[in-house]
Amino acid sequence: MPELVQVARLAGRLKKYLAGRTLRDVTVLDDPVVFKYTTANRFLHAMEGRTVLDAKSLGKYLWLEMDKPPHPLIHLGISGWMFFKNDPYSHYYAREMPEFTVWPPKGEIFHLKIHGSQDEAMFADPRRLARLRLMDCSPEDIPKKTPLSVLGPDPLHTEITTEWLRQKFNKHVPARILLASQENIAGFGSWMSEEILYQARIHPEFQGRKFNDGQFERVRKGIEYVVRTAHEVDSDFSQFPSHWLKSFRFDWRLQGQTVENGERVAYTKHIIKSAYVPSAQIKSRIEKGPDLKKIAPTTELLFEMADPPRTRFRLPNEPLKPKPIVVQDDGDDKILGGIVESDYKDVLAPLEGERPLTAGDVHRPSPTKGSRMLPNLDAQRNVRGHWNLRKNWNVKTKRR
Repeated sequence: MPELVQVARLAGRLKKYLAGRTLRDVTVLDDPVVFKYTTANRFLHAMEGRTVLDAKSLGKYLWLEMDKPPHPLIHLGISGWMFFKNDPYSHYYAREMPEFTVWPPKGEIFHLKIHGSQDEAMFADPRRLARLRLMDCSPEDIPKKTPLSVLGPDPLHTEITTEWLRQKFNKHVPARILLASQENIAGFGSWMSEEILYQARIHPEFQGRKFNDGQFERVRKGIEYVVRTAHEVDSDFSQFPSHWLKSFRFDWRLQGQTVENGERVAYTKHIIKSAYVPSAQIKSRIEKGPDLKKIAPTTELLFEMADPPRTRFRLPNEPLKPKPIVVQDDGDDKILGGIVESDYKDVLAPLEGERPLTAGDVHRPSPTKGSRMLPNLDAQRNVRGHWNLRKNWNVKTKRR
């Protein structure tokens, strides 16, 4: 689905090719599903012969400001997109694809031609999940009307503060769902919310009401970093940084996916399928436990950290390099220098410091009486489930 940066790029293309132009020979497909909130006939009369003044976006919505009301409002859905005949690089992937050799593309909804020019624009949605509306108001009042009025702030136009995140992340809801909620922040979908959580080292299933100050700050910096970087490269996936999760996030049905440094990519099971890296986004070993308030809050992002928090975790933008083994001999008072061979005690030595408490260490219930194996049984089942009766078992025991 097109998300915040893709919709903003499409709004820029609409402003580039349609601003100040008069539309002519508009053709509209009479689709009651796409035109759920209006009709194809009304949409045709609102576009034919009108002049486009500007194009803007808010979250996953974009609209055209016409010379007079009504103004068309577009939600792209999952597969909706606006194509331009003279610009093959305006596709969702921002690069030329083989399907652009044939014009027009499949799934036509409406077709626009420009007066006095050979340029053409077409909106297509093969899956018919897009929604088109007509906003009968002034251009300044469009963001104040439904459905734009119920959206949260757009990170491209409004700064997301830590206080706003603390106000919205106060529910027993996973962080992945809180970020993708349009009422909290407009424009985030699957890959952007997963990328932000990956850069902030937070598990997608971690509850929002359990965030501490350091985690709120990491999420805020992650939002700013991901949105700014993706917008600077015109939301072209091929130009994203190589240490991003998006560069290696494909399909949850594919096995053996890894990020740049070889760490495994996994997918959640209890919520909507979300990609994450288990070695970087630890759910319970660091975030949970009774001593959570005693842990110093960390505000550094994944790409800014100098040293990883645990030895089994490495930064994605750094290659895997073997480190020299320094062994401490208990019999001597000094540390042996250089690379030496380690014995089995050194290999099995625990990590430095105490291991953080987990939920299992604190809340592990004691074994109940019914779960214990009672040895003095006259009858027990064998592998096939039949009863094996041991005769005179009690008699032999008494004789002993």
